[in-house]
Amino acid sequence: MAELAISAHGLGKRYRLGQVESGIKRLRRVVRSRARAGSHWALTDLTFDVREGESVALVGRNGAGKSTLLKVLSRITEPTTGYVDVRGRVGALLEIGTGFHGDLTGRENIFLNGSILGMTRAEVRRNLEAIVEFAGVSKHIDTPVKWYSSGMYVRLAFAIAAHLDPEILIVDEVLAVGDAEFQRRCIGRMGEVAREGRTVLFVSHNMQLVRSLCERAILLDAGRIIDDGETDSVVRRYLTSIEPVDAGRREWLDPETRPGDESCRLIAVKAVDDKGGPSSTFFSSQEIGVVIDIDVLAPDPGLVLAFDLVAADGTNVFRSYSLDGDAGPRPGATRGRREVRCTIPGALLNSGRYIVNVRVHARGIDTIVNEPAALRFDVIADHGESSFVSNSYARPGVLAPMLSWEETEVGELADVAGAGSSGAAAKTP
Repeated sequence: MAELAISAHGLGKRYRLGQVESGIKRLRRVVRSRARAGSHWALTDLTFDVREGESVALVGRNGAGKSTLLKVLSRITEPTTGYVDVRGRVGALLEIGTGFHGDLTGRENIFLNGSILGMTRAEVRRNLEAIVEFAGVSKHIDTPVKWYSSGMYVRLAFAIAAHLDPEILIVDEVLAVGDAEFQRRCIGRMGEVAREGRTVLFVSHNMQLVRSLCERAILLDAGRIIDDGETDSVVRRYLTSIEPVDAGRREWLDPETRPGDESCRLIAVKAVDDKGGPSSTFFSSQEIGVVIDIDVLAPDPGLVLAFDLVAADGTNVFRSYSLDGDAGPRPGATRGRREVRCTIPGALLNSGRYIVNVRVHARGIDTIVNEPAALRFDVIADHGESSFVSNSYARPGVLAPMLSWEETEVGELADVAGAGSSGAAAKTP
């Protein structure tokens, strides 16, 4: 039986709530009011083991405690209660440029991170070429990293974490920052690390990626472990635990807590029928409109809206951008409220439940909004019935498109055993 790589017992993490203030001000406030700042438990009584060579995903809603747990496991922060034993060298990528010094060059930061991991200069030098090649920063490797773009930063950070021979690789959702090619290479590298028998802990809202990379998943909610087991089972429980929205509409009413930043805020997301009315249930023959309402607070012509359509089992069906098509909308061109609609054609989706993850990007680099499970709706199949089966559910898969078929006779049959035959040409649309 494999040895334990991580063993956590009664793990808890509490944060104090309240204003940042000087010691004198706080003493005066406490003396006068006898009031004490409140607290928030990000983690509560977590007990679990991870064996060497396991690939484990941490899944759950925003604020469930996933990132806090990774920081505790990475020794970035200490637990308030309980303890955790981590056996092995940890390579962690939790935030862009974690452990980087802005005034040092990329090359110097590679050696710095290697020394933090307990490696000798000779060990780091042996991996240097592979790190630089993977990150694609050879032209800038001797430039201080404070001048790097966010993409260069995260590429170099991941390359260091994944190539400096960690026994345990810990990766947070930060991979969402990279482009598609970078994400493909990262996923491939994480798969290599897992196949080499090393331990991988992975946090992502992409359930398809979780299912492909991890054999086990842990579901967190409000800082507690809700489920721990085989990935498909845990993913299904997580997706079904998402609270349904009201009649195909999700709205954020408080201006201060709306997803986004000072440049753009997400107001609402709706699934609408061909008459524009919100609905949570559609027939598969119907068009489905996904409507995103935003407030543009600072004009930015590079603002791009997008959404992922995800099936109930975590399969990412597709992602669509507002730039798609010949003349996509430019919602950030001027200040004000915008309603942007994307239409999913009828006779495309199969029966099932679908989840909409909303994203807003600026200039293709900065992620302003990344709101998983912003909306969900159900599709009931009413197209594609076949005369050979009793119902439309005989079509497996996420999509059930009605595709065109045709038949054309291209010549007579070859003479087989002295029996030749011919037939009339036919073409069936």
